[in-house]
Amino acid sequence: MAKAGIVYVGTDDGLATYSDPGATGHWRRVGHTLMGRRVLGIIAADGDEGALAVIVGLANGEALSSADGGQSWGAAPKAEAEALRDLRESTRPLIATAQGMAQWTGAHPPAPGADALAMLAGKQETLLAAIADGTTLLRSEDGGGSWQPPTFSVPLQGAITVLAPSSYHMDICWAGTNTGQLLRSDDRGCTWVEVACEPAAIRALSVLRLA
Repeated sequence: MAKAGIVYVGTDDGLATYSDPGATGHWRRVGHTLMGRRVLGIIAADGDEGALAVIVGLANGEALSSADGGQSWGAAPKAEAEALRDLRESTRPLIATAQGMAQWTGAHPPAPGADALAMLAGKQETLLAAIADGTTLLRSEDGGGSWQPPTFSVPLQGAITVLAPSSYHMDICWAGTNTGQLLRSDDRGCTWVEVACEPAAIRALSVLRLA
């Protein structure tokens, strides 16, 4: 049986959950929790252990943890809470990878001033950058030496606020905008389709597959 995909979507009005039962490509919104709270960061675990473990960082600095996919919440462990805080307070550019958000450690970021950055692993790494206040998305296959625009199946609405490579497939990446548009690419950022539109701005994403 195919494994279900899960996307946690942090918004200005809580945490939404999308699922793709049977990996059919039909994504459904299956949960909404923490309503009225701004979710700015997400750490989610996939694999055989703790597949539904989720930790979120809120705009007020609080970090919450759930061991049941978001049905109930408690205070997050200190280490994870500090990791989310460090990312939120970082003065370095942040880049999204299949392992989650990280601080750019190189001397020169690939797209200075980008509002969102992502790196897709593979034989040929692909960089994605949202520039011009997030209103333009570009991709590069040569480490940022040259950039090309992707194709959108529907017009990009608002500004891209977050990019999130899939943890289970190197060609898949997700994006969210400040108008709530949830987008997905299956070809390393070349083309994008709209999956859904949240009623609030999207601030964080985490993509995984249940074991």
